[in-house]
Amino acid sequence: MGNSAWKPLGPRLEPGGIPGELFVGEHSAFFTKSHFSEDGTTLWRVSSTGARRWSSPKGWLYSLVDADSVWFGILSQPDPERRGARISKLVRSRDEGRTWEERGVGPDLSKLFAVSEQEIWGLGSELHVSTDGGQTFTRVPLPGERDRISEQLARGPDGTVWLLGPAGLFRISEQGKHWTHESMEGVELKAGGGGILVGRVGEALAVRRDEPGAEWIFLTHRRHLVDAFSVSGDTVRVVTSSVDPFKYGKDLWYHHSEDGGRTWKHVDTDLFKFAISGREWGFGMDFVGQLYGHVPEGR
Repeated sequence: MGNSAWKPLGPRLEPGGIPGELFVGEHSAFFTKSHFSEDGTTLWRVSSTGARRWSSPKGWLYSLVDADSVWFGILSQPDPERRGARISKLVRSRDEGRTWEERGVGPDLSKLFAVSEQEIWGLGSELHVSTDGGQTFTRVPLPGERDRISEQLARGPDGTVWLLGPAGLFRISEQGKHWTHESMEGVELKAGGGGILVGRVGEALAVRRDEPGAEWIFLTHRRHLVDAFSVSGDTVRVVTSSVDPFKYGKDLWYHHSEDGGRTWKHVDTDLFKFAISGREWGFGMDFVGQLYGHVPEGR
């Protein structure tokens, strides 16, 4: 599923239109372009015919997630009370990103994860959860220090939420009231979801189901990082990039399994940005600004 297999999504982007971050949800695909001199963001919506300007939130919009056809994002804006400081606001869109409403001033968050329209998780220097759609957040105390870069939030089985990373796996239930921890000795967890984990085992990346007695299945022996991960039933999809792009190349690799990770197809995408979601959605961009992929067309 490199760019030779994925369809081009409209014409090549104009100079200056290079995306910041790419996001794919159940009904929409977006990329952002931040205007730091203007302290704003342009959100572009991507379809099979190309990209078009969609909305312009006042601030720097990042970490977009969707749940139940509702999008949530973090909007960084200047703090009106402290010169040179910034505040983070939780924003919500119920019309696929066309308009945004501010929900509340959140804690120091860099990543969001949405379970539902009401249950929103945020990761920064600490872990927080909101049960009122982002209006207020409550700290979830877990042992150890949080790592906003290496740790990830994901959906676990039976309504649980996973927090995973170098420190292992936290399985969290009832909006943080209960949790368990597994250190995963010898494994550095990179991503997870849908009951499946991916981590570095030695020098290789491998996957396994979160079940007693499950064994790690090697995904790739390339010196790669995990850039994106998606699970839908037995379909497991992983996007990886080189640990050292100057030595091994900058292209992203796409890995696809239809049997829960037992067997894989591997494709060098020739792309350098990529986002995936669910069983089939995903898009990326090559170095000359051409978008490729398969994206939802919206409603």
